[in-house]
Amino acid sequence: MNIFKQFWKSLYSPKDIARFRFQGIGKTILFLFFLAIISLIPVIIQVTQLGNTLFTQGEQLLQNELPAFEVVNNSLKAANDEPVTVRTADLTIVIDDTGSIEADDLRGNTNTLALLQQEAVFTFGPQIQQYPYSTFTGIKLSTDGLTQLLSSLEGAKGILYFFIFFVMYVISTGFLFIKVLVFSMIGLLFAKILERKLSYRHSFRIAAYSVALPTLFFTVFSLIGSTIPAANLVNWLVTSIMIYLSVKEIPIKKLNK
Repeated sequence: MNIFKQFWKSLYSPKDIARFRFQGIGKTILFLFFLAIISLIPVIIQVTQLGNTLFTQGEQLLQNELPAFEVVNNSLKAANDEPVTVRTADLTIVIDDTGSIEADDLRGNTNTLALLQQEAVFTFGPQIQQYPYSTFTGIKLSTDGLTQLLSSLEGAKGILYFFIFFVMYVISTGFLFIKVLVFSMIGLLFAKILERKLSYRHSFRIAAYSVALPTLFFTVFSLIGSTIPAANLVNWLVTSIMIYLSVKEIPIKKLNK
């Protein structure tokens, strides 16, 4: 069965997921790499839109529409005494050195770049990334500094996109593997409760295919820009249910008389 059929089956069939436990570990790992790509689709689209807007309109926004600003000693200093918000078709930029806006206030905003008092914040629909200014070593975070940076990177934006997506893919894959490792232990617990014979390597395979449904679910919701309350809880609950149902499909072990 190819990877696409396995993906389809893993969305609705615990019985098939239970059968997948006997396949080679290489195919299971390949499936996790495939899931990592799917999970990144919304972010790739949004980062590309954000990047294109910055490269095409960034210099004009910095020079003409945004207040002059500079990060000094890891703290933002701006010419305005109150927060400034500038909106374009694909991007919202916020400048606030007063501390009145916090990262959580931006959660759920689509394609927003915010320079706050102590950190830079990027939001892509329900996802939010926070970076303290101390992480931007070697980059002059100011109106003139960013204008020069955008100008110098214009010709290499393809390479820049590739690097960003590669790093995001590595991180996403790493988190996915950690998640599967944790749920493999939960699978063993379910096997003990249900009196099923299940080794750790088989539990790993079941967990890998059980994360397909929540991965697709949250990918679709990210694409349409919707936020799910208690998303992490829902994610882990759906995965646990899929693992439980899959383990339940394993024939019950026979007791020697």
